[in-house]
Amino acid sequence: MMFTAMKFRQLTTVVATTALLLFSTAQAQVVTPATLTVDDNKIQAKLTLSSLIEVDLTVEFENSIGLNANNIDITAELLDPTDLTITDRLPSTLTSAVSGFPVLVSISPKANAGFGFEGLATVELYTKAIHYTPTIPWRLFTSHDGGEFEDITVLMSSGSIRARGSTGQFSDFIILLDNRPSASVIDDKVASLSSIVNGNRDKISALLETAIDSGINDVQSALTVNDDDAALVAVDSLISLIDNASGSEIADVWRSSGDVVNVKGLLLTQLQTLRFSLRTL
Repeated sequence: MMFTAMKFRQLTTVVATTALLLFSTAQAQVVTPATLTVDDNKIQAKLTLSSLIEVDLTVEFENSIGLNANNIDITAELLDPTDLTITDRLPSTLTSAVSGFPVLVSISPKANAGFGFEGLATVELYTKAIHYTPTIPWRLFTSHDGGEFEDITVLMSSGSIRARGSTGQFSDFIILLDNRPSASVIDDKVASLSSIVNGNRDKISALLETAIDSGINDVQSALTVNDDDAALVAVDSLISLIDNASGSEIADVWRSSGDVVNVKGLLLTQLQTLRFSLRTL
């Protein structure tokens, strides 16, 4: 009996260890699209990670060059929510992976493919794995080159959940649970907006630069006195100002070669997600 019990415990340990290894392997599995279509300025892909978890990816461009299925790599990865790949890149301890949908989607245009776009790209993730609840602060985040995740949400809606954001560049995208106070989120987005301007003043015309600085000051002044409506008006004005600016006034092209900065796209990304946060107060 002792021999049998010992063998049973050893067998149980082996089975448990094997199951854990299989689980870890499954969690780390990287999949490519089951279907992928490219039509003019739009990419649509379906990625299946398990029998319960699928994600539909849609990317739309205002104006793209050299866009075809061979020029861009798209993958999705099912991660352990406590994986350092996620946790080390979170902006706060109040943000976390969604246990029912710990999926990281990566969009990687090939550097030598000659692909590029002007202005903004819109990225949307749709899945039935989790269900939209207005009171749960799920948000769409992005991270560039393994850096910190940042909120780029412009829409969260049902069906079962649809997360949409805009971007001026590409890398990783993930839906996260964001329990940070709204004021903190808004402050971070305004700070990012100012940082982008300060880091790219040489790529903005003097006249437009002055107008952008004035608009950001208006946003900050309104937020200082808790006038969210005035802040929203100032953000809308900035979006209109930058959206209507030409390529001669502000750098507005992203290329897969990584040799230029799409300042217009980066600024509009921050402004549009800032508008989302102000509207959801």
